[in-house]
Amino acid sequence: MSRSALRALTRAALAALVFLALAAGDLALRSRSALAEARRHELLRGDPAAKASWAEAKLPAGSGARAEALREAEKQFLLTESSAKLAYLWYKTAAEEFRLPFNPWAAEARRRLPGALEAWKAELAAAGVKAEPWMLQ
Repeated sequence: MSRSALRALTRAALAALVFLALAAGDLALRSRSALAEARRHELLRGDPAAKASWAEAKLPAGSGARAEALREAEKQFLLTESSAKLAYLWYKTAAEEFRLPFNPWAAEARRRLPGALEAWKAELAAAGVKAEPWMLQ
């Protein structure tokens, strides 16, 4: 093998390793963000006042009637959507979508996922909603 071919092969192998390292880092950061979002919704689950305050702070003030109407609709959606459901979905996202063998945030999300599912089931049962297992996946 010629020296230039060996150099090109080495560069290609190094580029592949760098790409894989960057992809793993990206997945880890995404799972960390999803885990943080899941924890936020888990904390908001039992505190309607905190949820209202969070929804108010999350949405920027708009200028104009249309922007205000959209902001109010988004705020109402955030307030009425189940925090238990959102916590479960974010834990599931962190655990399954961004899974890597040595990702501590994905492992933490996998550990918290069953509890979040049970909380969502309990919320549905308290509201009188019969949910089949396939509906919760």
